[in-house]
Amino acid sequence: MSNYNEKVFNEQIHILRDFLFHYSGFRLLHQEFDNLIKFGSQDFWIYTINAHYLQAINLWCMVFGTNTNETHWKKLGLIGDFKSIILSSLELDDDTYTTYWESVKNWRNKYSAHRIPDFSEPTPDLKLARTVALLYEDWVSTNIDDSINFSLKSYEVEFNEEIRKSFMYLLSPLSKEQSAFEN
Repeated sequence: MSNYNEKVFNEQIHILRDFLFHYSGFRLLHQEFDNLIKFGSQDFWIYTINAHYLQAINLWCMVFGTNTNETHWKKLGLIGDFKSIILSSLELDDDTYTTYWESVKNWRNKYSAHRIPDFSEPTPDLKLARTVALLYEDWVSTNIDDSINFSLKSYEVEFNEEIRKSFMYLLSPLSKEQSAFEN
């Protein structure tokens, strides 16, 4: 059993679960955008999609952004360098990962959490951020007592099932209504 900051760990798990939920919500809404706007305001769905993305990036940065954040992975108190796990597991070199990490952190600092006038850097893709979150789960679970049981991947899978069911439920009656109206 490793010595670690349990309060930080508990907060990190909730933050990363919420990150995965918001990222999943963003992805699904983005995929279903053309269907969604058939039944309502395009602006509403754009703002909703953006809100999920903004929250996802903010949450990810709470654990993987700046070292000074109270819930940063280094505050967990485990011995070892998680960044080396990222590089080796994903077969990335330090420059590539650092460039990605800085783009996410800068996007959060200059657009998502704060606004810098004329900020125009490209919106980072969060696929790698998701992978890092899931790698973190593996790293933490190998460095903390085995009796601690959590699975970010399971949380994500369950949430994706719930949200897909919700979409089917929401869109199904609207589709029937739309068809009846058109006939």
